[in-house]
Amino acid sequence: MPRRHATRAGRAAVRYAFRIRGTLRQPLVGPLERMSIRTVGDESLLVGEVRDQTALQGVLRWLWGLGVEVVSFHPVDARTNDR
Repeated sequence: MPRRHATRAGRAAVRYAFRIRGTLRQPLVGPLERMSIRTVGDESLLVGEVRDQTALQGVLRWLWGLGVEVVSFHPVDARTNDR
């Protein structure tokens, strides 16, 4: 599988999965509003496109501001919801 990372503006966005401890509920706002969410056991999985490293940092800061624990995050294949 080719290695992919979020890149500068002008390039294609990268789909990321964020595994969160606990349950998040809809509606999501800010940088999370276009992400899908589902519950997996006692964790939530957010999946959505991130356009670049700055946006990725924004998502992580937003989650930190909500006081949730990010268990992991990684790029995922656009054809799947998680990995």
